[in-house]
Amino acid sequence: MNKLQYSTEKYYFSPLVESWFQLPVNAGSLYKLHHLKKYKVFSREKDQSSDWHKIFYKKIREDAAFFNVYENFLRDIIKPRYNNEEIVYQRIPTFRVHLAENLAVGEYHKDKQYRKKEWAEAVKETNYFLPFTDTNQSNTIWSESEEDKGDFSPMILKYGECMEWDGSNLTHGNKLNDSNQTRVSVDFRVMPRSVYVDSEGTSINTKIAFKIGGYYEVI
Repeated sequence: MNKLQYSTEKYYFSPLVESWFQLPVNAGSLYKLHHLKKYKVFSREKDQSSDWHKIFYKKIREDAAFFNVYENFLRDIIKPRYNNEEIVYQRIPTFRVHLAENLAVGEYHKDKQYRKKEWAEAVKETNYFLPFTDTNQSNTIWSESEEDKGDFSPMILKYGECMEWDGSNLTHGNKLNDSNQTRVSVDFRVMPRSVYVDSEGTSINTKIAFKIGGYYEVI
């Protein structure tokens, strides 16, 4: 795992999302989402169903502001990790909300469990966890350090940090958040253009094809 740092002034994800949610900007509003609406503990089938998810995915298709920041972030921070080779990236990142007294993802898993095994092993996607709030032990991702080792530990990140890691092969999940601080984040996947191959699979939530121009795009 590699922890990357970036400028929150240049890549202003948090205030952008706050404005989409019609919340006070730069006032820590995202930490307090659980005060605005409560949900039963999410199952795997329901963990993308909150009002916040619906607003985010609606706005990201209507407002180019997020894509502008996201693509600049990919170009400036992520692409150099691949020797500036063209990268294939998840076009719409997966949005997560880890409300107090709830879960962000309903089960522990490896991402390759949702893809065809041969394809996942061929392309070797890299995962990026990009929180828009500081994280703590209760509201973050817990991951093992090696496949099937089972030695789970939390990814403790501040806003302005991004974790590069192997979510395809490492079992990961989250705990019930008892911290009274909501975590808001996105995660996305990247691979070098040189290893990309088409897949007949589709994403688990949106059923978008794992193809360039669908789930993926190139930069």
